[in-house]
Amino acid sequence: MDEDSDHLDQLFKDAAQNAAGLAEMLDANKAIERGTRRRTFARRRKTALSGTVVLVAVVVFLVPLPQLHLFGSSPAHSGNGQHHSSTSSPISSASSPTSTTAPVTGIGPPGGVMPADFQPASFTAVSLEEWWMLGTARCLTGSGTCDAIVRTTDGGSKFAGIPSPPVNASHVTQLRFANALDGYAFDPELWVTTNGGGSWAKVTTPGPVAELEAAQGEVYALTCPAGFASCTSMDLLRSPVGLREWQHVTTPVRLGYGAQFAVSGPNLYLLSGNDPPLVLLYSADRASTFHKRVDPCTPTLGGRVMAAADGSPTLWAACPTGTMAGVTLSTNGGRTWQVATPSGEFPNSVGLAVASSSVALAWPGEETSKVPPATLDRTRDGGKTYSAALSVSRTSTVLWAGFSDATRAYALIARDGSATTSTRLYESNDAGTTWHRVPIGS
Repeated sequence: MDEDSDHLDQLFKDAAQNAAGLAEMLDANKAIERGTRRRTFARRRKTALSGTVVLVAVVVFLVPLPQLHLFGSSPAHSGNGQHHSSTSSPISSASSPTSTTAPVTGIGPPGGVMPADFQPASFTAVSLEEWWMLGTARCLTGSGTCDAIVRTTDGGSKFAGIPSPPVNASHVTQLRFANALDGYAFDPELWVTTNGGGSWAKVTTPGPVAELEAAQGEVYALTCPAGFASCTSMDLLRSPVGLREWQHVTTPVRLGYGAQFAVSGPNLYLLSGNDPPLVLLYSADRASTFHKRVDPCTPTLGGRVMAAADGSPTLWAACPTGTMAGVTLSTNGGRTWQVATPSGEFPNSVGLAVASSSVALAWPGEETSKVPPATLDRTRDGGKTYSAALSVSRTSTVLWAGFSDATRAYALIARDGSATTSTRLYESNDAGTTWHRVPIGS
């Protein structure tokens, strides 16, 4: 009898263990199912986003872009110098950013029709494979040229059209994408997309937007509250990427006309502009606090600062001197500067694109009387000497050049013909030493 009782006890224990094991198995199966559903949804979402491209067109004029910092990151480096705190507050209700989804008209069929006679004016990228360009194209209806945006997802092997801001928008001349979904069309208005360009929403800002860059999940913009024609001071705005919660950033010094900034990973470098006190501000915490550093250029004459694409704390600055321009270099985030190229080598409108402390590209910009307009020059010794890196023809003009990392560079070259101007895209895979043309077609 004792043996029968022991046998029954063992049977009950075995049944309980089997039930527990079955419950664990069911829980595991449910977890796997949930994970599979999530992965399936992610794949469908990715496919839907990358597989639908369409076209809309409106009007733009050519304006060169500042140097790009399109992807990659650099480690934050500690500040040195006077420390200041900034405050971020929502823009006042009188000019609070409001967003309205704009109707998109004239959309091409799914799959993205390549706009006819597309001429690029602005370039942006989030990887070596995915680029966008804003430019002009033949209008879908009627005559004349209209705005158009094209995108490649395979490194330029083929392009397709996607929507641009609607035809009733004021001209926009610049384009930035922070990632595959979140993009910004600006200057003078600001339009935002959160679905890869499928639709655009207008954001009301305190004034026209002169500059905008995105990095590390944040987007920064400079506006002129009084308008470009009478701009004496500028406002710095910031917003998390993907949202329209723009806030005004209070800086330690007033930002005057000509204020300008560069971003490198989490690091923000902000020139205060042409009005005293002239300083370079540095922040490593999304513009929450600032450190004062040294202005690299001549007081009241302006200048532009560019961060190196290799992620180092290297900065280059193009500094007008009144008639010509010089180039200065800092390898410690703007704490100290040294002359890289003496004044007289370039016109005041010199453009710079920076790969590292030794490699940079330079072109004459709008003033071409003293420098051949077709030349894109390259230095590999920190600005001591330059040699021609890309020469197309004497009737060509370098509109813009930029590095996406320390070795990959891009350039837009406008070639003037007898009746029309044709703009071409060039790419370099060896830090600007050699170049090849990228055909812009479907």
